[in-house]
Amino acid sequence: MATLKQLRALVTIVDLGTFEAAAQRLGIAQSAISRQIQDLEEWFGFALFDRSGRAARTTLEAGEVIDQARRVLLQYDALESTLMNDEVLRRNLRIGITELSALTWLPRFVATMAERYPKVRVEPEVELSVRLKDNLINGQLDLIVVPDAFSHNGVIKSPLGEVVNGWYAAPSLEPPSGIVELKDLSSFTLLAQGTLSGSGVLMEEWLSTQQLKPASSIPSNSLVALIGLTVSGLGISYLPHCIASGFVEGGRLCEIRTEPPLPSVNYVSLIRADVYSPFYRAVVQIAKAACQFSEPFMGATSCAHQRGHVDA
Repeated sequence: MATLKQLRALVTIVDLGTFEAAAQRLGIAQSAISRQIQDLEEWFGFALFDRSGRAARTTLEAGEVIDQARRVLLQYDALESTLMNDEVLRRNLRIGITELSALTWLPRFVATMAERYPKVRVEPEVELSVRLKDNLINGQLDLIVVPDAFSHNGVIKSPLGEVVNGWYAAPSLEPPSGIVELKDLSSFTLLAQGTLSGSGVLMEEWLSTQQLKPASSIPSNSLVALIGLTVSGLGISYLPHCIASGFVEGGRLCEIRTEPPLPSVNYVSLIRADVYSPFYRAVVQIAKAACQFSEPFMGATSCAHQRGHVDA
């Protein structure tokens, strides 16, 4: 009979693309995972992988086996997370988050997970939204929290929270005071998040609908770098209020109020439907309770008040 270990090995190889990556993911030797697949192939009576190349390419006959293996693993995970006590449930949770999440609500999430699931190991990956989405689809992540900028078949989306943004500039740029029209910002260099950022994608679309055409622009895929560029007086930028407010109070930045104002960015969790189980449903609820972008964690706000910056 096929075992759960063999089925999990099969699905992991398919998701990660190589025997080596799957062995590392599962914490076993590559020879052991190869033996598990060989045993499966002997039991089914046909090859599951074409071994003529380096990549683990599945055979035509393997398609139905893989689909059924995913269903079996999903049913087992559902049974395990439903019947097993939270305190003894043991597994890894690979969660993908953006830089802003790491600076704000992640510690609350990790603390709550440790309290409810002491045997579950949280493995965060901090990356740009587009790469997180790709890693989720490829099976390298279990759950991601990103701006609501993506749609994909076979993915379950749950709303978590929103980020309030504003326009900011260094005092040396002599930014306009009062409420100004959005077009009045066209003479400034725009410091913007790049196209690998979910927030960057959403903001670029919104600015296009508002027909704002800045004199020039400097993209950055790092939120911390973007703050540094803005404080340096190289241009104006849209930043989360929770991060920028400390710089304003420290005298390093000024807020520019516009009409219309910048829209908020909604954040969501994304999980592949073929792995969704009661455990992941509970994790999403924990993330929803923790996902508050009101202020940075660990005193970053007070540091910004005193020194006008957040240490990278």
